[in-house]
Amino acid sequence: MKLQYIGTGAAEGFPGMFCQCDACRWARKAGGHNLKTRSCAMIDGHVLIDLSPDLYVQSLKLGLELSEIQDLVVTHTHKDHFDSFFLGLRAKDGATKLPDRKEEDNYLSVYGSSFVKAAVDKALEEEPYSNNARIRFENVKPGEWFQAGNLKLCPLKANHKNDELCYIYAVTDGTASLLYANDTGTLSEETLQMIGDLGLVFDLVSMDCARGTLPGDGHMGIRENLELKRRLEQMGCTGSETRYYLNHLSHMSGIIHDDLQSLMGPEGFTVSYDGMIVNIG
Repeated sequence: MKLQYIGTGAAEGFPGMFCQCDACRWARKAGGHNLKTRSCAMIDGHVLIDLSPDLYVQSLKLGLELSEIQDLVVTHTHKDHFDSFFLGLRAKDGATKLPDRKEEDNYLSVYGSSFVKAAVDKALEEEPYSNNARIRFENVKPGEWFQAGNLKLCPLKANHKNDELCYIYAVTDGTASLLYANDTGTLSEETLQMIGDLGLVFDLVSMDCARGTLPGDGHMGIRENLELKRRLEQMGCTGSETRYYLNHLSHMSGIIHDDLQSLMGPEGFTVSYDGMIVNIG
């Protein structure tokens, strides 16, 4: 299984578009991995997790062939993770042509909660020339596995948006497994129990770290990252070969990529960066 971090920043990007805080000024000066677009990821070249508003430019920079994406897995409807305008373009005959594919196979499968379904419906309604047959939605529920391409995924309740059912995902291809955990704060005991009941030993755990050195809220920071790592180890969900990655960084944390890597590297974490490819298993 191959995971590519397409974007690794939080809602404002890093540095923030209009921001002149110390962290944003440091990031601009340092450049490199400290510059982060809004978060989404791709698995095995055909399953996309979230729909970043930066995806068009990200695809040009990274050489991604988005026509190969057949499955879109959505964590929640915040606009930095689900730019539904793109769905209208994907469903519009004049905007998207896939000449090597039969029309009946020319659809994108979208997986998410009922809140995502409402956002999908609204996006298609707002695009008057959309061919709605090009978007097929599947309502997925906590703890229930579903298939996307050659992958099996299990939605798990995140701790992020009080008025919406938000998900993190366990992912496996039958040989390797991944826990993709952003956006979320500290996971509930219910979610931890569900993770334990999956019977997986994760090869890779990807965690939200938007809060950095600050206390967690609907996002995790360093304290919450260390605690989740400890709990997963205690539960037998990770092992000595498990790799831990930090994702979804925000300027509100006050710490840039390079400094976070120096701080968390000794704790067994790697800080993800835009375009990073990780082979799992």
